[in-house]
Amino acid sequence: MLAPNVFRLPKAGSTRAEYEDGVAWSRRERRFAVADGASASAFARLWAHLLVHAYTAGWLTAETLESDLSFVQARWAALVDGRPLPWYAAEQARRGAFAALVGLSLSTDGCWTALAVGDCCLFHVRGDALLVAFPVSDPDAFDNRPMLVGSRPLGNHGLRTCGAIATASGAWQPGDTFLLMSDALAAAFLRLRREPSHGHAGDRRLSMPHGLDFDRTRSGFRRWIRTLRAQRIMRNDDVSLLWLPVHPHAAA
Repeated sequence: MLAPNVFRLPKAGSTRAEYEDGVAWSRRERRFAVADGASASAFARLWAHLLVHAYTAGWLTAETLESDLSFVQARWAALVDGRPLPWYAAEQARRGAFAALVGLSLSTDGCWTALAVGDCCLFHVRGDALLVAFPVSDPDAFDNRPMLVGSRPLGNHGLRTCGAIATASGAWQPGDTFLLMSDALAAAFLRLRREPSHGHAGDRRLSMPHGLDFDRTRSGFRRWIRTLRAQRIMRNDDVSLLWLPVHPHAAA
């Protein structure tokens, strides 16, 4: 059984309506995705939402990503073009929306594959060992100008030649954990893993991968994120975490 837990939180000072990430999964297809809409672009929330659902439906592959995106781009344009907008918003819409994307696909033969553009991240954890950090493994490597997936075809020119379309693969076992995160949380997670673990007997957090120090409730997640922001361990941004424990009967 594959049953992800999803935790989300908008930027401090923003409302849930201003949250611009996207999270989706398909148990039937065994596909999971997180996208981070770029706030400076137009209708980024909508674009992030369309991207994650396109990935989990099986419509996006690394080999033909640019052409695969055409249907999703047409859907975004149909929902945006023709809206009455002030001139500055119309100019933003003309340039299109942008988002980072990471997607994970699990197969029943014990293999997994992943696709990423930008700095949303996938982490594969076994026990407390971090087996894979993809596509970014160094917390100091995150910056504010990653290559992103665009809702207009012109915005994706150069993605492939710049190496921005990244792939990864590996093998999973029952009991493994996959974590998909938007960039601010991914960077903080990698920073926290540099620190020693301070678990206590009976603490529910002992079952958590080191670096995720909250009680696995939505309220606990909110408190934890607010603490990380206050301590400047994590920058103020929308936060998304798709937590996927692979249960013993996942291959069935």
